[in-house]
Amino acid sequence: MNKKLNSLGVYIAIAMLVALCLPVVLALTVLNGVREKQIGIEMQALVNEKAQTMQHSLVLPVWSLDKSDINAVLQGAMLDPQVVSAEIADPDEKIIARVEDGQRRLGNIISRSVPLVMQQNQQDVSLGSLRLIVSDHQLQRKLAADKSFHTLVLLAQAVASLIIIGLLVYRRILRPIGMLTAATERIERGSFDERIAIPQQDEIGQLARHMESMQSSLKALFDEQAAILGNIPAGVLFVRDGSIVFVNEAAQVLLGSADRNLVGQPAEEVFVEPAQQAAYVAQAVARSSGAAGEIVLLRRGDGGSFPAELHTSLIDPARPADQIWVVIDVSARLDAENRIDRLAFYDPVTQLPNKTLFMDRLRRGLGRRRSNGTAGAVFVMEISRADLSYGGASSDEVEQLLMECARRFSSCITPEQTVARLEGAKFALGSEIRTQDLAECLRFCEALAHRIIATFTDPHALAAARFPCAVNLGINIVHDDHHGAAELLMQAELAMVQSRLAGRNTFRFFDPAMQALANQRAQLETQLRQAVAQGQFIVYYQPQVTYEGDVVGAEALLRWKHPEKGIVAPGGFISVAEDMGLMEQIGQQALHAICADLQAWQRQGLAHELVVAVNVSAQEFKVDNFVGRFREIIGKYRLHSHALKVELTESMMVDHVEDVIAKMQMLRASDISISLDDFGTGYSSLAYLGRFPIDQIKIDQSFVREMEKDAAMASIVRSIIMLGQSLNLSIIAEGVETQQQRDLLHAQGCSLYQGYWYGKPMPGEQFVELLTTPDRFR
Repeated sequence: MNKKLNSLGVYIAIAMLVALCLPVVLALTVLNGVREKQIGIEMQALVNEKAQTMQHSLVLPVWSLDKSDINAVLQGAMLDPQVVSAEIADPDEKIIARVEDGQRRLGNIISRSVPLVMQQNQQDVSLGSLRLIVSDHQLQRKLAADKSFHTLVLLAQAVASLIIIGLLVYRRILRPIGMLTAATERIERGSFDERIAIPQQDEIGQLARHMESMQSSLKALFDEQAAILGNIPAGVLFVRDGSIVFVNEAAQVLLGSADRNLVGQPAEEVFVEPAQQAAYVAQAVARSSGAAGEIVLLRRGDGGSFPAELHTSLIDPARPADQIWVVIDVSARLDAENRIDRLAFYDPVTQLPNKTLFMDRLRRGLGRRRSNGTAGAVFVMEISRADLSYGGASSDEVEQLLMECARRFSSCITPEQTVARLEGAKFALGSEIRTQDLAECLRFCEALAHRIIATFTDPHALAAARFPCAVNLGINIVHDDHHGAAELLMQAELAMVQSRLAGRNTFRFFDPAMQALANQRAQLETQLRQAVAQGQFIVYYQPQVTYEGDVVGAEALLRWKHPEKGIVAPGGFISVAEDMGLMEQIGQQALHAICADLQAWQRQGLAHELVVAVNVSAQEFKVDNFVGRFREIIGKYRLHSHALKVELTESMMVDHVEDVIAKMQMLRASDISISLDDFGTGYSSLAYLGRFPIDQIKIDQSFVREMEKDAAMASIVRSIIMLGQSLNLSIIAEGVETQQQRDLLHAQGCSLYQGYWYGKPMPGEQFVELLTTPDRFR
């Protein structure tokens, strides 16, 4: 509708209507004004003439007071329909006679008074006056009729002129312009075959001939471009608003198929990963030169894919949605480059990266390590075998051995790590370590070194039996920015030389301090194995007391009775024992010691109601037959199951929840109670507390220690106690060191306490003395 209203024909019609009607209106206005003036003049003349005529006719009748003649004169004046009234008054203004027609008081009223005078004895005698009133109503009616007639005549003339001019304008202007508009729309759609047939010789005809010439030029240009685009080997696509609007033959072959036309399809469908399209569009918008250079993976019409170099350019910077894409298949080029890369950067025998590529990756890794704040490690590994050293092996055997060693090394690493062959029988390994902690880096490198050595010493491996050889490793942990890649590799080689001096299938660290730590750990591992074999672990007990002072339980705490260092607390060996997988054996030894103590105390008439809490590590609890062995050991010492209580930490319940619950239910079925240690410091207790079949929760000592001076800690303690009470659980607090702490806990509802206020962990002999003095804490 707006298009029709805004058309040129509407504007011309309005202009012609205004141009023709305006003179008509002006002419009618002037004509009517002139006629109005003429009517006024005519009425003035009429009233003057009638007044003079009646003045002469009324002198004698008025002198003689002949009313019949007076009335006759007045009635004669009223015969003129324009006269409204006539009256005669004496000199005293008294009305003598009057005639009037009230219906004639329409239009404009004109009044005229004249004196009636008679000459007598050469003197004028006043007889009175005549007053005459006339109306121009009759003339106004005639004027209105004339106006209507003149208006109709002029409007008919204007309409006739408008029709004639409109036909001429349409024929000579509007219709040719419409034909030109249709021609431009065809050209816009890319149709150039239909001629622009406007034969007239005026300016529009000239414009039509110029447009036809332009159409011919565009057709030739487009044909040339189509020929060029159709014959170039690269695929060309025009993309508008995310859809493909043009493809050349090469693009159709690369991306389409015989029964699939790409035109009209979403542009993102050509990508194997559609997200790449958004990245390229963003690059093209950000840079006026477009996006080009990177290799992307495109989808073929048959469902396959191929690597391509994609160039995108904007047709118009103001319209970033309109783009030209050029697709170049680089499959053959990449294959050639890959072959060149493998020759330049990979070892031809083992197919592992060579020293050049390893050093490049090592330098890149150093850059990443500096940015993300992690550590790294460089290994140098040397294969040793007698026939390699003295030339007793053929070249084929050497190649097979090197390939087998490469396979073994590769089986020990993750995709993020790099193993390479440096030269001869020497290999290198690079790895990032996601920590800066020296102890963690040490454990990581030791575990990897042991895994590598194991692949060369495993007697059950067929490959190890076919290719018997040894390996020596030098390890350099990278934790500062002072050395380059070449220096780091050299340091690892020096460490490897030290490893070779120490024997076969060994490893050494470059840093003397790290080597000392490694030696200490190795010594500790050896001593722990001896401690397990010789049963050097003992149990200490810390009493658990009621508010009234009754010792109702104890927590059994493991200690290592070291032959040289004396008593060693768990913090000095538990983590290493867990890494070595010794906790199951240590836990069984501790349980035997606890049961033996309980049996001895009960024979003495003590500890019949005492409940000893046994800490169980996650490694022990994960053993399939843990519950069976636990019950077997208790039965061996003829103890009641309720004499022992298993303490588990919250962190043990995060993984394998269903398995944990099943084992806990088996313990409960055997009348073995369960205490949840360190409550409030873990992750899952609140989420699963209702599902875990526990009997007691132990408030962690970190809350107890701070509750007197920290209102938030006091609130946490109060919440834990309320939660336990709502679940009908026993509550015990550890770390109670003052009477004030005990009293505050008691006020909140906690009834059992453990801590230095009652006693430190003590040997069994000392704990027996505590049991023999029941009034000690009252």
